[in-house]
Amino acid sequence: MHRYTKQLQRKTVSSATALSATAAKAVLQRPSRAHARASLSEVQQETGLVSAHQVFAPLTKGRPVFRIAQPISVIHEPQSFYQELLRGILHAQRRVYLSSLYLGGEENEIVSALDQALSRQSDLQVHILLDCLRGTRTDSRGMSSAALLVPLIATHGADRVRVSMYHTPALSGLSKQAWPQRYNEAFGLQHIKGYIFDDDIIISGANLSRDYFTNRQDRYMRISDRRFVDYFVGLIDAIGQFSFKVAVGNRMQTLKNVNYRLEMPPSVPDPSHEPREFVREANEIMAQFLQRAEIENTIDGHDISERDTLAIPTVQMRQLGITQDEQHMSEFIELADAFARRHHGGCHNLMASAYFNFSEQYKSSVLSSPSRWELLVASPQANGFYAAKGISQFIPDMYSIIEHGFLRDVMKHGRNNDVAVAEYERDGWTFHGKGVWCYLDRRLPQLTMIGSPNYGYRSIYRDLEAQVTLIPGSEHLRKAVHQEAQCLLAQSKAVSEAELRQRIRDTPLWVHGLKPFIMTKF
Repeated sequence: MHRYTKQLQRKTVSSATALSATAAKAVLQRPSRAHARASLSEVQQETGLVSAHQVFAPLTKGRPVFRIAQPISVIHEPQSFYQELLRGILHAQRRVYLSSLYLGGEENEIVSALDQALSRQSDLQVHILLDCLRGTRTDSRGMSSAALLVPLIATHGADRVRVSMYHTPALSGLSKQAWPQRYNEAFGLQHIKGYIFDDDIIISGANLSRDYFTNRQDRYMRISDRRFVDYFVGLIDAIGQFSFKVAVGNRMQTLKNVNYRLEMPPSVPDPSHEPREFVREANEIMAQFLQRAEIENTIDGHDISERDTLAIPTVQMRQLGITQDEQHMSEFIELADAFARRHHGGCHNLMASAYFNFSEQYKSSVLSSPSRWELLVASPQANGFYAAKGISQFIPDMYSIIEHGFLRDVMKHGRNNDVAVAEYERDGWTFHGKGVWCYLDRRLPQLTMIGSPNYGYRSIYRDLEAQVTLIPGSEHLRKAVHQEAQCLLAQSKAVSEAELRQRIRDTPLWVHGLKPFIMTKF
């Protein structure tokens, strides 16, 4: 049995087990004199920095690690992100891979760019991975991601254009029929975000729809490295093996009005009818991929320089028995806390999420940590559910209730001076940023995490997630990552327990009763 595989004999699709990972004990060895690389002491003398490469060396063990030689671009605004997407698609020569929750029904310009690129480059391959529930959900015009993309398949052929739709195994049988489209995605989603053009990738938490290109703030980094990008191509292809394929339907009026159908590969059980069998098959595919990725992308500790920028990708798919990112986060927190104990609290972590719905594991870790923590989330007005209809309109109120409870716990633990919460608030904007910045020397971040997880219950237990841990090897990149954090904090303000108590004072009691549902479903 692969070591990435959990025991599945007694596992049900909705099962949940506690974190059990412990930090690895391996430590990074210094380079030998035979290697023409800077030693730890030399770099510390030159920069005065604490060595994150040494502190976080255990994170490089037992998972793929990539040395990134090219500069990494930090993108700050959604408009710039959109222009990079279009430019990347139009200039791609060999491959375009897009992984997102969904493609907005109005995003004709992206589809047009894909069409132009496919027409111009006869060897170009396109693979788009979306969530099945969200990707087939229709908008007010009756348009869906699948309907928007199927003309590309009809025009350029299924041998060049693949659209994969992952379906959670947690929604099957009668429950799938009972839950309306708007809420069925609460059971689990394909949530991984990565946008690939040849040997470049934009890692982000943003989806492919209009607000994410205009006034919905997220994070975005462009990384150029063939081996690193090959990893994400392999990841998307692996998920595609156990996802529905969008195919041209039987009725085709014009190339702009094409009927589609969904087809599951013959060897894969349908997750909506045979969820347990599907989990076994998907687990085996993912375990093989992760094991191969680790073997092919291991870096010997002797060969790591303090000037190397390291990228460590991790994935989380607990419904499929894959808990790599969960273990990775647990190890990171243990290592940061160990550093803080040795340096009398000299570690400051900033963690951002679109929603104040952090898992109990992470909240407990923050409350008991010797490190300083700042949590950055959306204000009610910057929450994507603000002014929504139905039960969704109460979600921002529910997050404020959870946030207030956490700050009460901060006071009970005597952590008022070491734990703070800030809310992003920018007129006319919503906030969807997520990630971690770790400051070991209180000056510049020596580690950052970027990707799709919101660090909540569903990120751990329900959705497919991926993030990248970056350990910068240059002052330039550390400054760029620091500036990114500062730009987000500049649009934020700290909130207190008293302020939140006043905010939730008039919230109906029945909304408080929704807390267990909201915490596990949104």
